[in-house]
Amino acid sequence: MSIEAGTEPQRNRVLAALPADEFSRLADDLELVSFPVGATLYTSGESLAFAYFPTTCIFSLIAAAEDGSTIEVAMTGHNGMVGIALVLGGETTHYRIVVQCAGEAYRVRAEVLCWELDQGGSLRRLALTYTQALLAQIAQNVLCNRLHSVDQQLCRWLLFSLDMRTGNEFDITQEAIANLLGVRREGITEAAGRLQAAGLIHYRRGHVTVDDRAGLEAQSCECYRVVRAEHQRLFALTGATLARHRARPNPATLRQRAEARLKQAQSLTLGVSMDPARLLHELQVHQVELEMHNEELQYAYEEADSLRERYADIYDFAPVAYFTLDPQGVILQVNLAGAILLGIRRSQMARCRFAASVEPTSLPGFTAFFEAVLSGKPCQSCDITLMATHQRPPLRVRIEASVDERGKECRMVVMNLAEAGRA
Repeated sequence: MSIEAGTEPQRNRVLAALPADEFSRLADDLELVSFPVGATLYTSGESLAFAYFPTTCIFSLIAAAEDGSTIEVAMTGHNGMVGIALVLGGETTHYRIVVQCAGEAYRVRAEVLCWELDQGGSLRRLALTYTQALLAQIAQNVLCNRLHSVDQQLCRWLLFSLDMRTGNEFDITQEAIANLLGVRREGITEAAGRLQAAGLIHYRRGHVTVDDRAGLEAQSCECYRVVRAEHQRLFALTGATLARHRARPNPATLRQRAEARLKQAQSLTLGVSMDPARLLHELQVHQVELEMHNEELQYAYEEADSLRERYADIYDFAPVAYFTLDPQGVILQVNLAGAILLGIRRSQMARCRFAASVEPTSLPGFTAFFEAVLSGKPCQSCDITLMATHQRPPLRVRIEASVDERGKECRMVVMNLAEAGRA
């Protein structure tokens, strides 16, 4: 089912950190799904059809050996997402992903997620941030399983589980914990008994209650604190460093968005009987689609105007001289540095040929270079001498040039050789 009133996709940390415009674009593609405990989401090597953003459920990422033994390499809940292979350019998962705690998650189709990631906005940054945090968790779990006692591993696992759920109780058997940690069941039984004797937890027939979280943290190794600190550090960075970005909505889901917007508009129209005829419905949907296209087109125009003004300033006030010449060598466009270099007024540049400012001794070399550029021949550069102006003596310069896509204009960069030598 799609997002409805009362559901909260922002209970997921990644979705909650998205700017409002990006979340609203993604919201129509989010689908709420429920999972029972023990359900297998993906098997190792399976193609990822969806990415998942958990809100109340918890997933375990489990690696398995050929002999059937397993170990949990990481867990993810409302703090992250399932499907980082899509973020990193892959299509399959290397782990079996199992529901450790029953609950809900929002899923989005893989192709929609990849399209959103390609826009280079906040979702990609947040997904990569979580990927880094997940890799830190995997690395620390490897260290913990190799170097620390079963008691410390159990404390670490219980604390991670608490962070991803509400309350201090959860249902899980000692055998399940042993399989996740890759240790013998007897070792978990003994460790749980010691924690219960210390008053930290209470365990009975597959139900765990944490009575003293602070005591549990004191008994745990440094692995839990390291991973938690890394999560907090990475997600603290996103609010300050995420660039504002607005991309065009995914055209593949435009119809779905128009349907959703029409449905919302109809629900807000009180006392109006809507004609159920299919033709009228189609016309209304197409009208909404057109309105959405117009909204994005207007935004594109505004963005193009802004970019044009920005790059015009960059071109005009660049410290290097830029020229655009037509096939006859007449100056079509010149920036401020170029006009100063030749001692001309830009209002009169249409009357000026660049060659008129070249010393006679350098003119044959420039002419040959100019004709070679227009013909599309590869040219490195050309060193010439410009005639003196009222502001400067004769000047030795280097020209680098290229022809435009139509082969009708020569675009040149002119550099003062003396200044280039000093640089």
